[in-house]
Order: sequence, then structure tokens, then C-alpha cells
Amino acid sequence: MKRNKNDGKMISKIEVPVHNDFEGKITIFRIEYLVDELKVVGFIIRPKSDTKLPVLIYNRGGNCEYGKLDDERLYRLSKYALEGYVVLASQYRGNDGGEGKDAFGGDDVRDVFALSWLGDELPYADKDNKVMIGHSRGGMMTYLSIKKGIDIKAAAVIGAPTNLLRRPLAFPMESVLAELVGDFTEKRSEYCDRSALLWPDKIKTPILIQHGDADLRVNYEDAEELVELLRKNNSEHKFILYKDGDHALNNYGKDRDREIFDWFSLYIND
Repeated sequence: MKRNKNDGKMISKIEVPVHNDFEGKITIFRIEYLVDELKVVGFIIRPKSDTKLPVLIYNRGGNCEYGKLDDERLYRLSKYALEGYVVLASQYRGNDGGEGKDAFGGDDVRDVFALSWLGDELPYADKDNKVMIGHSRGGMMTYLSIKKGIDIKAAAVIGAPTNLLRRPLAFPMESVLAELVGDFTEKRSEYCDRSALLWPDKIKTPILIQHGDADLRVNYEDAEELVELLRKNNSEHKFILYKDGDHALNNYGKDRDREIFDWFSLYIND
């Protein structure tokens, strides 16, 4: 993806107080950075360390203000940081006071790339060792980032949609997509562009795919279809389907996260 002059430039950084059991162990900054000359809001979460650490880019789920990074989600990302990563996360354009409009996998994919470029300039981040996690819509953003050539060693997705052409979609996705992407018939190519099931050959990065068979938001059978295509393409991947797992795999939280970091450890260079 082409980088514009100021993409990834950090223009503000405010430390966020840590009022939980991670106090004294991590530092959280709320940042603003530029993408397409828009101010986009994001976060940097890092453990107290004197050494350079690998970068973990986290792609949030939801849309617009729904699902944005709040105290509860920052707590989870703090746990990720304590695994030994500098965690970077975006609210995506148009959200949480940022400029522009959420495009649900359109130009806002550039917000993810710009966050990666920002990470390259952090003195405490190892730019040669970057990985990515995406949940739900964030999984779609992860697939799209891989498709467009983002520089990461490995990725993991949880409950990620891979086929936006499936009808009917779980409520309220129909109305969300109509608002953020456009009419299904008129903008069909946009829906195809966001559906990894239609371009498995573009998924070159080693990827861990996790899904629950009780996911009421995203059909796990689409993930199974994608996995079969990845297998046929000899693409490096691992698939875990959790019995009675919900959309976020909250009922398998420890197993979910351990699988992710075990996966990353296979690709991070010491």
C-alpha cells in the first residue's frame, strides 16, 4: 500500500492512568496519528522494559462507536502487552473523536497500515517482528491488511467474517453494512473486496483462525470453507473450532490467548 507523506505521523500522545492490577507494569498512551491527513485515534500499550519488543497490532471489532476500545478492552490489551509486546491499536477513522468516516474495510484499512508505520518509528519497538490480531470486524481488517501486503510475520483472527455475500446476515449487520458500505446490489464489488473467501490466494501470511460453533454473529462454516481453500493452496495456517464457543470465545479465553501467543512464537525472531 502506498504511503502518503504524513501517514503514521503521531501528532499527540497522552498517558492514560492505569487503575488496575497492571499498575506499575505497563504504560498506556492515547494517541492521535495522521492517515490521509485525517486525525485518527489509537493507543499504545507497552510493558515496562528496557529492551526492544516485538509489535502486536490489534484490530478491534464492531463499527463506529460500537465495540470501540474502552477500559475493558484496554485491560485485555494490557494482558497482551505483558506477553512481551508493544501493542498498537486503532479506533479507526471517524470514531472516538477522530476525523473522517468509518468505512468498514474500505479506506480505513489504511489506518491499520499507518499504525504499523508509526510503530516503525518507536525506539522501543522491534519493527522487524510484527504480528497482528483481529476480532470479528477486526479479523476482516486483518485479512484485508494481509491482502494489501502489510509487513507482519504472522496473524490470528477470532470470529472473523470471511463472506459478506452470505444472506441473511446476523442482525444488525444488514443495516450496518448498508450504511457503511452501501446498497448490496449497487456496491456488490465492495462486498466482494471485503470477503476473504473470494481471494484465498492473497492470504500469504501464516494465520491462526479461531471460531466458535455457537457464534451467533458470524457463521463458522464460512471459516471452514476458507480453511479448506487455504489447505488446497498450501497456505500456512491453523484452524481451531471451539465447541459451544461464542463470538469472542470468551468461554475459552485462556485457551484462545495461549494458542495465539504460541502461534506467534513460531514466527518471532529472537
